[in-house]
Amino acid sequence: MSRNLWVIRAAPILLAGWFVFPLKAHSQEEGDVIPQLWVDYNPAITLSDRWRLEGDMGVRTEFEENLWWRVIVRPGVRYSLSQSVSLGGGVGSFYTLNKEFADRLEVRPWQGVRVVWPRWRIPLRHFFRVEERFDFNTESWSLRASLRIRYRLGLEYRWGALVRRDRYWRVMLEGELFKTLAGDQGQFRENVRVGVGVERSFRRERRLLGEVVWQQRGLFFDLRREVNDIYVRIRVFQRWGL
Repeated sequence: MSRNLWVIRAAPILLAGWFVFPLKAHSQEEGDVIPQLWVDYNPAITLSDRWRLEGDMGVRTEFEENLWWRVIVRPGVRYSLSQSVSLGGGVGSFYTLNKEFADRLEVRPWQGVRVVWPRWRIPLRHFFRVEERFDFNTESWSLRASLRIRYRLGLEYRWGALVRRDRYWRVMLEGELFKTLAGDQGQFRENVRVGVGVERSFRRERRLLGEVVWQQRGLFFDLRREVNDIYVRIRVFQRWGL
């Protein structure tokens, strides 16, 4: 095996290590580190060259104290304007089972645009969306409503598809910013995320993605404090249709 091929295959592992360990060290310095596990299933149905139904469903929880479990169902639709630009929207339902206080139900309509630019060998992927958040206390049914914007920037590198195009590996780096424009936020108050992921395609219709993500968010009961999360996310993608 040539030296260049070894470098290509080892690059994702080295990149992941360089990306994750500084984040973990930073979180330890801050003091409040909450490890979590996220597991998602992401189905999609391609209806035509432009229309696609897609979404995700899954669970999220903490590793150690196990203070909450979160169940998610988030259907949506995407319309492609071109190979580089698509519009999307949907409604997310987030039910959080809390150990020490009342459960919460969040309903989250969203609208967004995805852009791939520039389309280099390693393309840059932009995702901007607006979310209307309605967070309910399930005991009193009091409401916290807010309006939030999110911007995600990612890049990826794919390799291993020389023999069969539907069998490949892909490494991804992503960063995301959150900004609440108006209203009173609910239980989860994310500020920023940065993560690295490695994906394996088994067929064109099925992919498996593993991610390690650092996240900073504000506390629900103490607005002056922020905590750091390190979560492992496992995602299964499956596609039907054209």
